[in-house]
Amino acid sequence: MNKSTKEIWDSHYNKEKSRLKYPDENLVRMLSGIGPANGEALDFGAGSGRHSILLQNFGYKVTSCDYSENSINQLRELSEEISACLISQAPYPFPDKKFQVVVSWGVLHYNSIETSKKIIAEYKRMLSPGGYLLGTIRSNEDTHLKAKDGKIGLSDLKDSEILLFSLEEIQELLSPFKEVLFGYSERRPVGKLNERICHWIFQAKN
Repeated sequence: MNKSTKEIWDSHYNKEKSRLKYPDENLVRMLSGIGPANGEALDFGAGSGRHSILLQNFGYKVTSCDYSENSINQLRELSEEISACLISQAPYPFPDKKFQVVVSWGVLHYNSIETSKKIIAEYKRMLSPGGYLLGTIRSNEDTHLKAKDGKIGLSDLKDSEILLFSLEEIQELLSPFKEVLFGYSERRPVGKLNERICHWIFQAKN
């Protein structure tokens, strides 16, 4: 991501409405379904930290990372037991096979396809054998972000980089993993029934 995009996200996490507190129920269900916590988890692109707290509550030793300094500052206020670190670009400063779970919730689509592939390779490297990658990625059916020419048109994140995925494209992106399962989420914001917020949900085993 370029510097201007980083500035957009730093500004985004200064806004109170961006400080999401409650976990996505889809992630709660997936974590419940993969068995008991037994090791460490990485919340990659942790944002406001809502899923870092969720992972902690499930019993994981949690590391959270983001490239927004404002996000990291918020994460450090949430819990002293969560290790929060600022990252920039791949390769990331984590050992091979360190994590049992990597959460990538709403991260990959804010990058170019080349960067997304590098991130996927890093996820695979950092996951232990049999570990799980759990995440979401924006669908090409989404209209809420008002995407055009690889940029977001929505005022909150205007001109930030965006890449929307078809099912076939996300299958190709996640091809390094085995036992990949997909779901789909669509909602229409209250008062904006003409808009659709659309995500692919995925669970991939290393």
